[in-house]
Amino acid sequence: MTLLIADRTNGIYPSKIREVLEQASALKKQGVEVADFTVGRPDFDTPEHIKEAAKQALDKGFVHYTPSAGSLIFQEAVCSRYYEDYQLQFEPSQVIATVGASQAIYSALQGILNPGDEIIAPEPMYVYYGGLSFLAGAKLVSVPISDEDEFIVKAEVLGKYITPKTKAIILTSPNNPTGQVIDKETVVKISQLAIKHNLIVIADDIYDKILYDDVDYLPIAKAPGMKERTIIIGSFSKTYAMDGWRIGYLIIPKELYKGIFKLHQHMVSCPNTFVQIGAAKALTDSQNCVEDMVKEFDRRRRLIMKFFDENMISYVRPKGAFYIFPSVKEFGLDSKELCMHLLHEARVAIVPGSAFGAAGEGHIRIAFSASYEEIEQGMERMMTALNKLRNK
Repeated sequence: MTLLIADRTNGIYPSKIREVLEQASALKKQGVEVADFTVGRPDFDTPEHIKEAAKQALDKGFVHYTPSAGSLIFQEAVCSRYYEDYQLQFEPSQVIATVGASQAIYSALQGILNPGDEIIAPEPMYVYYGGLSFLAGAKLVSVPISDEDEFIVKAEVLGKYITPKTKAIILTSPNNPTGQVIDKETVVKISQLAIKHNLIVIADDIYDKILYDDVDYLPIAKAPGMKERTIIIGSFSKTYAMDGWRIGYLIIPKELYKGIFKLHQHMVSCPNTFVQIGAAKALTDSQNCVEDMVKEFDRRRRLIMKFFDENMISYVRPKGAFYIFPSVKEFGLDSKELCMHLLHEARVAIVPGSAFGAAGEGHIRIAFSASYEEIEQGMERMMTALNKLRNK
């Protein structure tokens, strides 16, 4: 029997992050100690008060469907957090509970893009943006940025990529993989560009609480005129160490809500009910757990930067998220070759910069979401291996 597969599956590709992770996992199964800096997920347990809220929800019988957009408790909690943090006023009816941020992005792109449309994204970028745009029938237009620009896209450069086909801009700040945060001045300039050309902005803000160096963060939805044209992607995976809970959300301008909601409803009857209760507790309770986690991430960040400084390896100081994206051009291997070399020579698993687009080549992504001790040991082995390459 001939099996028929949809042509669209040939236009998307497996995650290159997972490729490295699988090889690292194979070595671990053989008993090899590997420092794993590949997957961007906190190594902390979900805070106890969040787990307890979900347990109580189960005991109280929160085991049936909620409305497709999520429970009112969840929607109100999202709105409350945005008002408290950013003085942004949204209505619960603008919020959709999703199965993580990935489903939120998929729903948003399917809801706004038509075949032939273009969407712009700075590169290096999150690995799935291209595939998700393709599945919507649209073209993702990459705007290359480099360490010379500190991996911050300039509005005037972004503007050169806008055509009559451009429908939207997708921004990730703090950024995966670079760890950079778009400064306020640039955010305002990009917002003016979006208004001028009548573009939607998809703000992938899932790292918005993981910030360092007292950076002055401005969500683009708060820029003048942007609340009405910004789709916000939110997640609990990074901020509250809830990656396995698979819960996120969309905040959608009223004009766009109905269409995106219908798509969401066709994909997901509703996200897990008692998980929504735990997520609402995360948003409405004390945020000390987030602050404590960020302090520890900062300690790990400073440790990695110390290794790079002492070994004179170039990098752009990350201001958010839990990634650092150093340059490795001097070592004479492309980023994938270097990652494979470090995996087998230093027993360190990291992600090649090329996984995040052509503009990421010549760099590697290190996630400092492993323990301080694992980072310290892994970085020592990595520096030894890199210095051997340097001295060849």
